[in-house]
Amino acid sequence: ICNMIYGILSSKSCLLSEIARNLHENISLRKTVTRLSRNLNDFNHGETLFEEYLKTIKNRYTDKSILIIDGSDITKPASTKLEGLCEVRDGSTGEIGTGYHTIGAAVLSDRKLPYCVYSGIYSSREKNFISEDEEILNCFEFLSNHFSKSNIRTMDRGYDCNTYYRYFIKNKEKFIIRAKKNRNVIYKDETVNIIDLTKRFKGKYNLEYADKSGVKRNVKISIIPIRLCEFKNTELNLVVVYGFGKTPMMLITNLKSDDKRISVAICKVYLMRWRIEEYFKFKKQSFDFENLRVQSLKSIRNLDLLLTIAIGYIAELSGKSENI
Repeated sequence: ICNMIYGILSSKSCLLSEIARNLHENISLRKTVTRLSRNLNDFNHGETLFEEYLKTIKNRYTDKSILIIDGSDITKPASTKLEGLCEVRDGSTGEIGTGYHTIGAAVLSDRKLPYCVYSGIYSSREKNFISEDEEILNCFEFLSNHFSKSNIRTMDRGYDCNTYYRYFIKNKEKFIIRAKKNRNVIYKDETVNIIDLTKRFKGKYNLEYADKSGVKRNVKISIIPIRLCEFKNTELNLVVVYGFGKTPMMLITNLKSDDKRISVAICKVYLMRWRIEEYFKFKKQSFDFENLRVQSLKSIRNLDLLLTIAIGYIAELSGKSENI
């Protein structure tokens, strides 16, 4: 564990050859790589190690901290021998290639630093693979076991699915999910398309903010009480944000307050979701994660675990810095 985490941080790479070079051992490079490769495939204490990692970062978040959940991918266009390679959509190009699906969750610290608290890699060609929904629900259950119901789960349009709403409503967990344009909702006992509903409002509250590029924006926000057709007994809110383009941004949430300005707070929480995208980008670009050269899925998952902990260590140091 120490060799791998030190080697990853020192080499800024996930290649075992680069990690081995930075260990500076008095044996041949080939022998070091062979040992690291063998131990990656034989390591069976990932759950215990990750639990210890979570204990280490526990003081960085509270029951009010935001949880961000999102999927990504590992693309291996030139690989043919890696275990369980499947079709994935490359998030960078939008094209279909080969690789692995990933699901990740991050908690934002009081300084808005993302700490990864769940990282899963899966393939549709694995023997025990059931479905994408099952993999995502496994992530939700892990978060349920380690975080409070009041930690707001924040997700993009890919999670606008009745299966996920059912999970959060059943478990009474707070959530914000960006809605798709084809969803129907119930407003004042009328079933209506969500886009048609947004056209009835113009935005009562203003929000000025700087996006992730630093560009200042001004948007208008409305909050509308709704219910979902599949969960007619559950009162929810639709927060509509006008000003992002022709189609407004639509957020479905079970957050409620007597203060109607909660719509602005909900919008701000969702806009922090890009932090996990920055985390994925940092993971891939700063450590060349997609260039991994281990063949078994078990080794890939153990490498991902050790890299997650290494990045958590960077976040710990950054969180203590006064200059960040």
